[in-house]
Amino acid sequence: MAIRVIAIDLDGTLLNSHQEISQPNREALAAAARRGLQLLITTGRRFHSALRLLAPVTPPAAVITSNGALIASPEGTVFHRDFLPRRTARLVLDASLDYRPYAVAIFHRHGRGQVMMQHNASPDGPLQWYLKTAPECLLQVADLPASLPEDPVQLMFGGAPDSIEPLEKQLRLSPAAGHVHLTWTKYFTRNVSLLDVVDRGCSKGSALKWWLNREGYDPSEVMAIGDNYNDLEMLQMVGHPVVMGNASPELQRDGWHVTLSNDEEGVAAALETFALS
Repeated sequence: MAIRVIAIDLDGTLLNSHQEISQPNREALAAAARRGLQLLITTGRRFHSALRLLAPVTPPAAVITSNGALIASPEGTVFHRDFLPRRTARLVLDASLDYRPYAVAIFHRHGRGQVMMQHNASPDGPLQWYLKTAPECLLQVADLPASLPEDPVQLMFGGAPDSIEPLEKQLRLSPAAGHVHLTWTKYFTRNVSLLDVVDRGCSKGSALKWWLNREGYDPSEVMAIGDNYNDLEMLQMVGHPVVMGNASPELQRDGWHVTLSNDEEGVAAALETFALS
């Protein structure tokens, strides 16, 4: 079946290693839009972070952020939300006391408090990233679970793999296990792992399915392009899954096309091969 929708991940996919969208990728997106294809961005980033990066490109129909927890227009209209209930977030944080210095709570709001961490946040975790890229959004508190003002979009734990990866088993054995979905984003060359905790049933795949139902498209009409573990549910549900050349071999499946890397304009190459030729 012909491709009518293109869903594209950001980090490691549309973005190169300099966190930029290259000119060939921008031109390919514009060409796809001119052909009447619907463009979607599907990312683990929070909405406001993704929006800044998308300024130079043809505006997508929607941006799916925080691994499916929020679907919004580039102008900020919220179409769908599947936030983590505050009581569930507290269960997760209570079950991960030793990992609190690596924990982040994300909220859908402007300015300070969009990103919340504890005062004892580890410099080896996401703290340095937010101090560098979004200091105006960061709020540090004494006690993260006690300070949650509302349902967070998601929780995230980040750091070196040997520091963070044991947390998955701990959470799967905790009282929070039946209420959450856990998904990994792993950057092997940077020695960084991110464990995202979202509401049960929430994923890029479930959010994409919700959007397709809303718009009247079938998954067989969708090409999805991704590079990491948090893209797996999305890639599994579409008719045209494409994996980046820089992706982990564990993400490559029989019948899934492998394009060039994110530093070789792999998105543009995939669009040219399947949607523009």
